[in-house]
Amino acid sequence: MEQIGQVVKVNEGTALVLVRRHQVCGKCGGCGIAISGAGENQLEALNQVGAVVGDRVKVVSDTAHVLRASFVAYILPMLALLAGVYAGQVLDQTFALFARLDILLGILFFCASYFLVRAYDKKIAAGQIKASIVAIVPDDELPEDEKC
Repeated sequence: MEQIGQVVKVNEGTALVLVRRHQVCGKCGGCGIAISGAGENQLEALNQVGAVVGDRVKVVSDTAHVLRASFVAYILPMLALLAGVYAGQVLDQTFALFARLDILLGILFFCASYFLVRAYDKKIAAGQIKASIVAIVPDDELPEDEKC
């Protein structure tokens, strides 16, 4: 994913870049963008080109992070729900515990998947920078269409 933004803060080896969120992205966050209170999007990126505060830059992030985050956030809970329903049906047929064990286990597995998603999110977010500044864009050059 490529975005054009403006450097607002430079740290050792990284820079904080103000970027515009794609409309299709919603509040996914897979690329590492966090919404600040002012409705602006800030992204921490590796400063490979030596950009300084005020520079307009091109930021590139790996699409694999977005796809992995989407899978964990959306598909994993559905798989957990289906696994719970299946386990409940097998246990109910085998031991005849009570009639709606499949629904109960489906809901339980679905809720448990929330904690797995949260643990994955914390593990990935801890100290991992997912984007890089690849070029400084001149002020007279119009930004290209952002590619998602």
